[in-house]
Amino acid sequence: MSMKKTSVLCLYVVVVFNLITIEAALAKTQQIKPREIKMDTNFNGVVNRVEVYDKNKVIIRVEADTSADGKMNEWVYYKNGNPDRAEKDTNGDGKPDTFLTYDDKGKTIKSETDTNGDGKIDEWVYYEKGNITKAEKDTNGDGKPDTWLAY
Repeated sequence: MSMKKTSVLCLYVVVVFNLITIEAALAKTQQIKPREIKMDTNFNGVVNRVEVYDKNKVIIRVEADTSADGKMNEWVYYKNGNPDRAEKDTNGDGKPDTFLTYDDKGKTIKSETDTNGDGKIDEWVYYEKGNITKAEKDTNGDGKPDTWLAY
């Protein structure tokens, strides 16, 4: 066999071996799922979404910066892969002021909000099948609704 043919054959063996090794590594990587994924979804160079998974690769929490100020302001907690509850900071003070509750299928069933920043819930909104059915508001600060809306 000529030197040229031997070199080509050796090169072919090396390339095939490397391709097999790369394919095996990719297959193994696809089987391994991360416990945490950090993303920059608006491409400004700052992480604005974090997804956290349990050891079985089921999502358990998502944190998001939806106001693009570099601070996480939404937290969604999952149960069995569906949203169970969520918290939102809508006024930018770093503390949640809106709290959402979900049914076992991940549909919102209730929202509670501190609309005036005093640390007390003063607005309640109830949902059925994704639609608002009623809302209640505490306008005098006693912690009890005194205004009711039906939808």
